[in-house]
Amino acid sequence: GRLNNVDLRQDLRFGDERFDIALATQRDESSMVLYTIDKQGTLTEAARLPTTLDDIYGTCVYRTAEGGMDAFVNAKDGRYEHYQITRSNGKFGARLARTFKVATQPEGCVADDRSGLLFVGEEDHALWVTSAKANEPATLKMVMPVGEWLHDDIEGMGIYHGKKQSYLVVSSQGNSSYVVFDAAPPFKV
Repeated sequence: GRLNNVDLRQDLRFGDERFDIALATQRDESSMVLYTIDKQGTLTEAARLPTTLDDIYGTCVYRTAEGGMDAFVNAKDGRYEHYQITRSNGKFGARLARTFKVATQPEGCVADDRSGLLFVGEEDHALWVTSAKANEPATLKMVMPVGEWLHDDIEGMGIYHGKKQSYLVVSSQGNSSYVVFDAAPPFKV
């Protein structure tokens, strides 16, 4: 099927088990596909996890404070679903934790595991930030609108952790550019 965005985390804890995991959206089924990655780098499909989205698009994952994993998926209509990835009786599952919405089409997102912040891109409008934590409200605050620095079509994002500071890198598919922000408020360019 049509796999779209992919994110991964290493050394995740589920009880006494540890996994390196990649998660992708599967557009034909509007689901998440979870893969385990062994020490040789071989991917093995571990689960197909359904969502309630009609037209799934982007995804990113978050390492929880307990060492587990949460997944964020979005649809072209602006909806986001936040899932807690579970493991029971040798099988992975997903529990819907919360939902939120941007006004227009999103895709790229990234969670900062250290700060607990989630950055979401609304492709033609703005970059937003909220909490990545399932027990906190998903109140979106604008980091920067599309304009002088940030160009549409906002796409992929990544976090770089330096020795003293963390940075947020945001790409624009519209003009093949990148903007680098401090990954902490006030999110200076």
